[in-house]
Amino acid sequence: MSKLYLTLNQSPRVILDVMSNVEQQAKVARGSRNRGCLVVFGLLVLGVPFFFLDMVMGYKSLTFSLVGGILWAAAFIVGLRSMTGRAKVESPQFSAARTIFETLKDDVGKKGRLIGWLDLTGPRQKAKIFRRGRTSSGKSKIYYRDPWLQAKAKLVDGTLLRLTLMEQLKVKKGYVAAREQRLKARLVVNQDLYRIRAFSQEEIQTHLPSARLDVQGGIINLAYATTERKVNPWDVLNNLKYLYSHLEPKAELSPSG
Repeated sequence: MSKLYLTLNQSPRVILDVMSNVEQQAKVARGSRNRGCLVVFGLLVLGVPFFFLDMVMGYKSLTFSLVGGILWAAAFIVGLRSMTGRAKVESPQFSAARTIFETLKDDVGKKGRLIGWLDLTGPRQKAKIFRRGRTSSGKSKIYYRDPWLQAKAKLVDGTLLRLTLMEQLKVKKGYVAAREQRLKARLVVNQDLYRIRAFSQEEIQTHLPSARLDVQGGIINLAYATTERKVNPWDVLNNLKYLYSHLEPKAELSPSG
């Protein structure tokens, strides 16, 4: 399966169109793969009788086996080609990113842009290692950090949104021993339009019990982690909505009489 990396520097609508095109191409490739599997199966079946012919007829030169071997080699080549060239559009991350972009498109506006990346090349890469260690028995541990979605956008009301979704893995003895989904979000509030209503500790414990929330001036920072195997886009969007619910429009100044 081929890996997908998209550089984001367009409106959400254009990005969604690109994602739809990639998905359509993957569906076509998947259909070709299914047909390729049938061809592989047919070639393997056709090759079997040729091996038996040499055994039954006692040919020492393996004349018929050579034909069977050619058919099986062709099956291997067809199978290999049918397994390549498919983008990772069936991954939960692709689906989550599309849901987030679809929901944010009206907030960004037709002329606004999402800037960043969608990286579905996978976390277990040398460039994504951020720490190494040893277990008590001396076995190696490798920690990977994969910021697979990063997006920045200026919203229609002038507020700046930064969003990062990342996956962290702890790998021991070649298998995943621990997994975390992490979110970082920042709102740089348009203070000409809004003031930030204070967050109470009781409210934070109710809505974001495991999160770190920080408010400085006109900036709200949110970070949290879960041990879920995949990210839930609606959790991400609901948390952004919760932050936005604390932006109160400033009262218009009444004209002096």
